[in-house]
Amino acid sequence: MATKKNPITDPTGEKAAARDKAARQKIKERFEKPLETVQNVVENFTSTVQNAATTAQSVASGVRAVTNNAKAVRRAFDGGSELVTSPSDDSFAKAQQLAQGFGIQDISPKELMGSDPYAADANVPEMTANEANQHKLKIQRQNNALDVRLEKIKQGRKVVQLATENRRLIGDVVQLHTAGIETASHVISNQIADTNYRIKQSKLEQTEELLTQQVITTQGTVNLTDGIREEWDLKFERQQARNQGLRLEVEGAIRDTEIKRQELEAKLLES
Repeated sequence: MATKKNPITDPTGEKAAARDKAARQKIKERFEKPLETVQNVVENFTSTVQNAATTAQSVASGVRAVTNNAKAVRRAFDGGSELVTSPSDDSFAKAQQLAQGFGIQDISPKELMGSDPYAADANVPEMTANEANQHKLKIQRQNNALDVRLEKIKQGRKVVQLATENRRLIGDVVQLHTAGIETASHVISNQIADTNYRIKQSKLEQTEELLTQQVITTQGTVNLTDGIREEWDLKFERQQARNQGLRLEVEGAIRDTEIKRQELEAKLLES
């Protein structure tokens, strides 16, 4: 039983035509957008290359301006550090300033040792053994708290290290999955190659069949050659026989004419 071209809900086919038009428009947009994306990438790449070339020229200009003189090097780059040419004492002074920001002062050994080797003239504060023990105990307790905090920091670092390694493991899993996708792509490429091979095999088989058909046709033509040659030989012999008959008829007609002429001349001589 034949099916209707358009269903009952679309008797005129307008809905089907509209769907087909929308599908064609989507396909057109899909192929146009990648082209725009590629053009944007090419433009961005070209702009990046130009900026890199400009930067390289600027660096080359700066390098050409550098000489062997240290002061000339400082002048070649804006905002250079003074430590390039300052002595070590100035650098140590800056280190002291940084330490003072944390409440750390430089210790003078001369003040702590004193000047008289046989007298307690050192500038060191005094305290009793009980006071010293109290301070030591307090410092020990503080050290205990600091140790706990240090261990807590170490534990936190281990947690962060664990989380970091776990994220790296996640990345390894992603790479593993990516490798699976790439391998699957290779399988598809292999299947495409196998399909193309079978297509060529089919074309080869078709070509061989065409060759067989051509050989049969050629053999048939060869077989007909002798028959056609014999046919034309017979036609030639028939034509020769016809020509020979015509020659005999002509010769007979000439002979009859000659006989009639002789009879006529004999009658004329008798009279």
